[in-house]
Amino acid sequence: MGTVKKQRDQQTEAVVSLRMWTYPDAVKVVPYVRSLMQSLREGWLELRQAQETVQRTKARPGRPNRDTLILLDESQRDVERAEAKLEEIVTDMLALSAYCVDPAGGLAVIPFLRGQVLAWYVYDLFDPQGFVAWRFYSDPLEMRRPLAELDTAPSAAEIADQNSLALSRPPAPGFEKSN
Repeated sequence: MGTVKKQRDQQTEAVVSLRMWTYPDAVKVVPYVRSLMQSLREGWLELRQAQETVQRTKARPGRPNRDTLILLDESQRDVERAEAKLEEIVTDMLALSAYCVDPAGGLAVIPFLRGQVLAWYVYDLFDPQGFVAWRFYSDPLEMRRPLAELDTAPSAAEIADQNSLALSRPPAPGFEKSN
């Protein structure tokens, strides 16, 4: 009997290349981002509805009858279809380096450099302009800085504050907030 080498499960950190956008270029892709975010929002709502139907069907008291089993099977297929649709949309967004922050709220972020620091344009599906604000990568998710600030050069203090923070990982593809 020979010796068997055990393979260790090693988690390697994925390298994510982000496209850094300029504001004029980001504004040019607003119609495409709007289309993606509308599809993503609709798909996310469909997924939540299908998941809720599965949960309610499973929670029914008593032994499931034929109609209940059929409904459960159809609902589970709806969940799978919605997940596949969302995965396709998220893949399209990743090609732009766009990340959904809140699918129900229609919020997404697109990366750019503020000086030498990673920052994000904040896109809002429900705003006619598209981009409503910006934030540094290290800012809290709720932080919204006015776009007018982008017309001024970053201050030395602003750069020092942001450079002192280590960039742990880029955001995970997909959703940062699931409900």
